[in-house]
Amino acid sequence: MKKLLLLHTIFFTSALSAQISITSADMPNAGDSVLISVTTAIDTNDVTLTGANYTWDYSTLVPDFQRFEKFDSPSTFPFPFNLLFNPLNTSYGNENNILTTLPLPGVSLDMAYDFLKESSTTFRQIGAGYTINGIPLPFLYSSDDVIYNFPVDYLDTDSCDYKFGLPIPSIGYYGQKGHRVNVVDGWGTVKTPFGTFNALRVKSTISAIDTIALDALGFGTNIPRPLRYEYKWLATAKQIPVLKVDANFVGGNIVVTNVEYIDSIIPGVPSLGIADYLNNNFNAIVYPNPFVDETTVQYTLAAKSQMKISITDIVGKTITIVSDELQNMGTYQKNLNVAELDLSQGVYFVILQSPSAKSVHRIVITK
Repeated sequence: MKKLLLLHTIFFTSALSAQISITSADMPNAGDSVLISVTTAIDTNDVTLTGANYTWDYSTLVPDFQRFEKFDSPSTFPFPFNLLFNPLNTSYGNENNILTTLPLPGVSLDMAYDFLKESSTTFRQIGAGYTINGIPLPFLYSSDDVIYNFPVDYLDTDSCDYKFGLPIPSIGYYGQKGHRVNVVDGWGTVKTPFGTFNALRVKSTISAIDTIALDALGFGTNIPRPLRYEYKWLATAKQIPVLKVDANFVGGNIVVTNVEYIDSIIPGVPSLGIADYLNNNFNAIVYPNPFVDETTVQYTLAAKSQMKISITDIVGKTITIVSDELQNMGTYQKNLNVAELDLSQGVYFVILQSPSAKSVHRIVITK
């Protein structure tokens, strides 16, 4: 009986931290949407620590805000993106929430969008769409960025060189070439505020050089980007990493820039694009975003209502009340001026709230 109990204990313990393999079946499908929490702080965790049968404990993470990671079907791509990307060459697309600026003077990056291709052997980025100074510009990579080679197993190593470029009307040219190295450097158990998972840890090291050219100057130049790291914990059937840490190598140190993990809705945590009442979120948009001096909030009221517009920081502290007034049914625009509101460079949330609905929008103020 004691031997049987011992065998059962050994089997149960090993099952909790089994070494897994990741395939294309564990990736997203078009139309999927996953809720994630986002923060920039990882407490005292050393992101470099890893190994075989390792336990990573990130259970004390506290989110700054939450958002959905959406994988849009190619059939939903608007013009002009659908000219280059369609169901024949693209599996899905999703918004790039990490890239907020381009190294070009006089250029405002309103949105960055990634186009992805999944097969039984690879998961890769094949193109992107930038909305620059209000102009949507789609482009194909001349060399794809291979994010995963399947199957993903412990101690796997692979690399790729990627390249893209696009002309920017009335401005010049922007391009980038980069080198990605993926190493599966650990397996074991990862703990997050959402749960505990058997996982593989993938470390990606990405070196990149931007190429810019300005029509006004008549020449171009190359600008090296800081060495970038992606640390991803992959679990079976989870579509995206259950935990992802982005970091840059600056001044001889690894500086964490973004932390994301799969989560459930947490009351009281600011939400990006998650209306408290999904059937009544004012159809609000903020444009341009990111911006330097001024942006516009546009929203629609389906009925006469008291409307409050406020701005908070990333931890939810109210910075200012923009307006709080009774408004009739209709569409409204409210200009937000950085100087008038005494805002500095950084990330904020614009919150629109009536007695029956609430909508939260992340804004980025750049130099």
